[in-house]
Amino acid sequence: DVIDDVQASDEPMIVLQRSRPAAYLVNPDRYERDQAELSILRRAVFLTEVREAEAEYGAGDARSFEGVEELLDEPRG
Repeated sequence: DVIDDVQASDEPMIVLQRSRPAAYLVNPDRYERDQAELSILRRAVFLTEVREAEAEYGAGDARSFEGVEELLDEPRG
């Protein structure tokens, strides 16, 4: 049974459709761990970007923008 195989494994199972990957099946414990890890990583990236922005501002290197559209059009480095 496919569900039993997925639940017994810590590795995702690939579902193919016409010989191409169409979906991944993963056991719930693995999914929850992966989601928690992603949340931690996103927070770490966010905090790093905040610290970089604070350092730029403190050094007088911060740019000002007329509006949100101008900010969004600014390429990220």
